[in-house]
Amino acid sequence: MTNFRIALTSNTSFSLYNFRRELMKRLKEEGFEVHAVAPEDEYSPLLKEEFFFHPLMHLDRKGTNPLKDVLLFLEYFRLYRKIKPDLVINYTIKPNIYSSLSCGILKIPAISLITGLGYVFIRGGFVRKIVEVLYKLSFKFNRYIILLNEGDKEVIQTLVSKDKIILFEGEGVDTTKFNPEICKNYEKLDKGIFLYIGRFLKEKGLAELIQACKLLHNKRKNFELWLLGSIDAGNPGSLTEEEIKEIKNYEFVKIFPFTKDVREYVCKADCVVLPSYYREGLPRALLEAIAMEKPIITSDIPGCRDLISNNNGFLVRPRDVEDLYNKMRRFLDLSYEERTEMGKRGRELVLKKYDEKIIVEKYIKLITEILNTHKSKSFS
Repeated sequence: MTNFRIALTSNTSFSLYNFRRELMKRLKEEGFEVHAVAPEDEYSPLLKEEFFFHPLMHLDRKGTNPLKDVLLFLEYFRLYRKIKPDLVINYTIKPNIYSSLSCGILKIPAISLITGLGYVFIRGGFVRKIVEVLYKLSFKFNRYIILLNEGDKEVIQTLVSKDKIILFEGEGVDTTKFNPEICKNYEKLDKGIFLYIGRFLKEKGLAELIQACKLLHNKRKNFELWLLGSIDAGNPGSLTEEEIKEIKNYEFVKIFPFTKDVREYVCKADCVVLPSYYREGLPRALLEAIAMEKPIITSDIPGCRDLISNNNGFLVRPRDVEDLYNKMRRFLDLSYEERTEMGKRGRELVLKKYDEKIIVEKYIKLITEILNTHKSKSFS
């Protein structure tokens, strides 16, 4: 299939490059003209090297100013009227809403992928009601809504026709890049390392994780907790600089800044921990860890629980410090052989269900169906 123009839009260039680049490359190989639409950041030049790139000036991913959102809608409308895409794929909340609305008016087929419902759906209230109304309106203009777990489906099917909902097993992970073989280059440390990767958000269970580690440290001294990530300035759920300074005072904690390549840290870790009660889609940090044969400890919530299968880790009750402490203690009690087998079972799960190649093929099949249907209608 050639001569079709596809636009992919997200709230950061970072996310398009790191999470959707393989899909974009495959589309380009298939003969599609691929356009990336996102705010400019340090990854924008990398996108420009491979694809057509269009910077968004008015996408404020954390803002609630309605005027800015109107300007974003108009920006999408003008851009799509100019480049005339045959299909638009939307990622993250504001593109899901305002790009979809623009596509609806211009009669451009669109797909929206919900990467996770996020803190808006945890906290509820007036903002959630507004988002639900906007989702309900914008999703009318989508051919399909892609979800990453069954739990999100329970919410979204109240806002859109069930026949529009498709479940994908995450967005895939590059199992060649995230391969346990590279860990042979790193020496094993002499104590157990629990690793958290992600934004420093309260909803990710960081407070509970610190409390559980305090309990664990009272009993055991043979571990460290590594926090790899950063504060998410402007996000109401983010930890503050003062809170991070306080956490640094614990002797069992080490904090590392966000890095483009997490593999060295994953290799040195014994277990990756995400005790989230955030409405995750399918957490990429866990997928990458599992692909590298690392056991995980995570919450029994939609998205997270999907990645515990065949005894490759432990599930914990969300917000339950005692349960988290017990599972971390149990992990430290495992032998090296038990941890190794747990990790191998996890990679088997990824290769079977979550390999990036599997997900890209699903995208290609879906995109081909939509474009063929749209072309047929155009000529009927």
